[in-house]
Amino acid sequence: MELKAVLTTVISGSQYLVHPQVLGKIQETIKPDVILPVTVLEPEQLYNHLEGTLRLFDFYDDVFTPEFGSILIEKPGGNSGVSVASVGNGKYVMHLRNDTVTTKRSVSDLPAGPYILHGPNVHQAWKIYNDTLDAFAFGVYPENVDEIDGFQLLQLPPDSGINYTAIPVPSKLYSTVPPERAPLKGYRFAIPDSMSLKGIPTTFSSHAWSGLHNDTADSTAAFAKRLIELGATIVGKTKSSQFGSGREWADVIAPKNPREDGHQDPAGGATGAASSLAGYDWLRAATGLDAIGQVFDPAAAQGLFALRTSSGLLPLDGTQTSSSKSDSIGIFGTDLSGLFHDAVAIVHKSLASPPISYPKRIVYATDLSDPNEPHKNEQGQFLAAVEAFLGVKSKSISLTKTWASKPPPEAKGQSLQNYIKDAPFLSFCYEFYHQYDTFRGDYHTKFGREPTTEPTVKYRWDLGQKVTKQEYDEYQARLRVFQKWFDNAIMPTNEKGDTIIVAPYPSNAPIYQAPKPSNINGITADVLASVLGTPQILTPFAQFQYESKRSGQTEYHPIYSTILGPKGSDTMLVKLVEATFQQAQWRTKVDTGRFTFPPSQNARKVDDKPVRGSPDSLQEAQVEIGEL
Repeated sequence: MELKAVLTTVISGSQYLVHPQVLGKIQETIKPDVILPVTVLEPEQLYNHLEGTLRLFDFYDDVFTPEFGSILIEKPGGNSGVSVASVGNGKYVMHLRNDTVTTKRSVSDLPAGPYILHGPNVHQAWKIYNDTLDAFAFGVYPENVDEIDGFQLLQLPPDSGINYTAIPVPSKLYSTVPPERAPLKGYRFAIPDSMSLKGIPTTFSSHAWSGLHNDTADSTAAFAKRLIELGATIVGKTKSSQFGSGREWADVIAPKNPREDGHQDPAGGATGAASSLAGYDWLRAATGLDAIGQVFDPAAAQGLFALRTSSGLLPLDGTQTSSSKSDSIGIFGTDLSGLFHDAVAIVHKSLASPPISYPKRIVYATDLSDPNEPHKNEQGQFLAAVEAFLGVKSKSISLTKTWASKPPPEAKGQSLQNYIKDAPFLSFCYEFYHQYDTFRGDYHTKFGREPTTEPTVKYRWDLGQKVTKQEYDEYQARLRVFQKWFDNAIMPTNEKGDTIIVAPYPSNAPIYQAPKPSNINGITADVLASVLGTPQILTPFAQFQYESKRSGQTEYHPIYSTILGPKGSDTMLVKLVEATFQQAQWRTKVDTGRFTFPPSQNARKVDDKPVRGSPDSLQEAQVEIGEL
């Protein structure tokens, strides 16, 4: 893979990418090799609201710094030719030539904001963040900012002195499309390594895969295209554990868990997605693939909200899946309001949510978690909060006992555990193994040996290899029986269903190393949603404390619950949790860094004082600071 040379510069102590695309030219004569930070402004901003505009830009946009405000470039359409001294404070004014440089727009349409002048040419300024958590496989930027198609991998030269993956982010001020047309406008998203992005390689955190496939993608995955069409900026591909299932990180550096003492296991699956969002406040959202816990496990390890979407709801074309039947898109979030907005945009391709119909029945599943659940009091608080918001009392149901009271005829009297056994897990292993048949064959043909894999991948592939097609078909038949029974005895899972299932999710700490490979037995919180094809949300709502042997300090780990709803209730689940938290006066946002929630000594050990999030638009920022 050939990397293109990039031009970077340092502004206010931070490194910036000079985006290669020329968006305009200045009228003034200037040395061809000069590199200057500049601010492009409308004439009205330049001559009537200069200081307020620059303060607003500095408050709202992390790419803009006051250094950009020393040289100002006036857009065409105003009093071009006003003398340099007319704006005062030692600020110089230059002027854009009224030329059409790009086919998409004229220079008069260039958004006001920070740019970099390279000679007479105007370029976008992309601030470079260092991936200090090793969460990203690649940082990327589009070749053409107006008509996004192909991408370039950003790799800084060896003499840059930076040993981390470089993640370039554009100014928030560049996004001027109305939100009705682009509801994710300007939001920075990360996609998983397994998702194709034109011009960017895929690694699966495997030297064997990269050794066989050292080329770049010639197309972009359908889901990534949807994000782009909705206005999102894809800033990079995050690391997935090896083939989405590994835990040992043998071939690449493991993403670091930024929570607690900094030494907690980050879990497997969409690990880099969770690590990046838990650690970086410049990232809006991250996405991943989920089959049997690959989204919820890292989210639970790293203090995030996460939504597993209904199976088949979002396109997976161009994405390497582990299981064609089980995989679904997962969306990570740090703010319930933001997660709801993003989920509505992604699922419905809309700024506004369709009318929400809340459930009329709550089931509390008593046997989807550890019978010795250590946080029963907190789980009771969560359930009570959901009941209070909906005005509905829950019904506690044991799947095992309900099955035993009236098992389906196909079970021939067998208990739920004896009938299902390992059917969900072994079905996944069979599909996971055969998804990579071509890879293993091609690798053996080229190198004369089997590809080296991590122990967890090998464990699951070995199990999948041993499952015969006849056994797999039998497992699938049993799961269909379970699905039909569940629909009739527990809750309807079709789109007309009006029931939700509340269940705890494991909340364990400290965990300093990955567990050894093992089976998932029966129906658990990890696999229920994938078996049913339904959406499910994971939410932190409380914390417990422990003494860290690494930091020697008291650390706080989140306590989680889940809500599973009928197919198509994806966005409703997010709104339900947000509304429940708001009514209970619980905190609806998690922080980045060490603490998921600010600690407190109340029953949930969470400081619920309201916290103001970053403004989502320039207009919100303007109202907040009262400028202009």
